Amino acid sequence: MVLNCTATPPSAPISYRDPAAQIASQTDVTTERLAGNWVVRQGYSQGGPVDSLSFEAGPDGALRMRSCAGDTCSGPAARLAMTGPGRWSPQAGQAAPVPAPLWVLWMDFDSRTAAIGTPDGQFGWIMDRAPTGGADRIAAAREIMDWFGYDMARLADLP
Repeated sequence: MVLNCTATPPSAPISYRDPAAQIASQTDVTTERLAGNWVVRQGYSQGGPVDSLSFEAGPDGALRMRSCAGDTCSGPAARLAMTGPGRWSPQAGQAAPVPAPLWVLWMDFDSRTAAIGTPDGQFGWIMDRAPTGGADRIAAAREIMDWFGYDMARLADLP
């Protein structure tokens, strides 16, 4: 009798996005527009932050990103290097609130609401400067994510 004694292969990362769909980042998003505190209003059950975030502008277009719980931000800030217009990637060798490049898929004119994602679909979320309100902007962010191939049935309000 021969038994298969190999380890179980690791499962593929969860993707919340159709990889055949087009995707783009918003080119006028800067570190200054992202800087400050954000409440994650909608997201997926896995992948990405689940409460709130704080971004600080760094040199050369870099961002420092920190996960927060309400108004309390803890732990070291992860440095994200700018890799293109509206795109940042966590630097190697550090713990980051996101595991892959962060793309700003859409941000409203007044920098109050943003749709965040990544081409491989590992994560995606909608964040806003306020915990409530802005239903029109949240709806617009959802439309953009849907257009870019995100599974809107699994995108849910977060507490």
